[in-house]
Amino acid sequence: MGKGFKFWERPLYINVIEFATVILVGYIFTYIIRVQERKYFNDDASELTLNRAGKELLSVIGVALLVVYCTIIPMAAVTDDGLSLSDLVQITIIPTLYIVLYFAIRRGNFYIKAFIQSKLKLQQIENDRLNSELNFLKEQFSPHFLFNGLNNIYFQMDKSVPEAKKSVEKLSELLRYSLYQDQQKLVDISKEVEFIKLYAEVHRVRKDDNLDLQMDFNTDEGKIYPHLLIPLVENAFKYVEGKKPVINMKLNAKKEYAVFTIFNSKRALKRKDGERTGIGLNNLRRRLELLYHQNYDLEILDGEQTFEVTLKLPIK
Repeated sequence: MGKGFKFWERPLYINVIEFATVILVGYIFTYIIRVQERKYFNDDASELTLNRAGKELLSVIGVALLVVYCTIIPMAAVTDDGLSLSDLVQITIIPTLYIVLYFAIRRGNFYIKAFIQSKLKLQQIENDRLNSELNFLKEQFSPHFLFNGLNNIYFQMDKSVPEAKKSVEKLSELLRYSLYQDQQKLVDISKEVEFIKLYAEVHRVRKDDNLDLQMDFNTDEGKIYPHLLIPLVENAFKYVEGKKPVINMKLNAKKEYAVFTIFNSKRALKRKDGERTGIGLNNLRRRLELLYHQNYDLEILDGEQTFEVTLKLPIK
């Protein structure tokens, strides 16, 4: 075709043949893509290998060339001035490149979607696993918590039944908060402080009257995960002893972090190497790992007659 070629100046039947051929080839290529997708696409994107990708590409190119040589090449040969070598090269390369590019885009889109879905499934599985483990740890915490509370009330009944009744009411409030609080949802620090104060009221009644209980809570607004401080308080009330028993707890929650420190006197014990520290602290460590990963600090100082724990948590 020379310069200044105008297709509308050609015979009408030639234009009709070319337009019809192009439309036909377009539908054929679309059908081929659909067939290739049904053949090669599946829900498991992990099955893609270099060998398989090569087979898919060669299959698409082979079918594309077959279509081109059965449709466009004969059409070009019978129209205008026939089929030249340059026409043959262009007709062979250009349509084939288009269909390969189109197939590659659709294939890539499929794998991106499959990859995202796979990541979402893995994330959901991981979340379910973590939630199950947190619920398991909570189930271990609740009976332990209830046992200690009932044990204290049992001994309190020998001293004063009315006071024991009040302790039962307080214990019910504690249990209601601990049982129905979602372990993976943040709570106001103020609620945890109220929980600790109420817990201290219930559990100090069994201790000696000379127990020196000191509580200093200095908090701003902020949120942390629930029930991470109470195991430390529970541990202090459980083991506090000495000529002058003392429990001293401080909470300083300002800006980005909450720092909780609790100290208690205890009876000197000879501990064998490798002896476990107890289910409460072990569960606490695991829950901290699940909820905060490495973004926390837990320091335990186990002296001969003193026990001190400092826990630093980020405030949300």
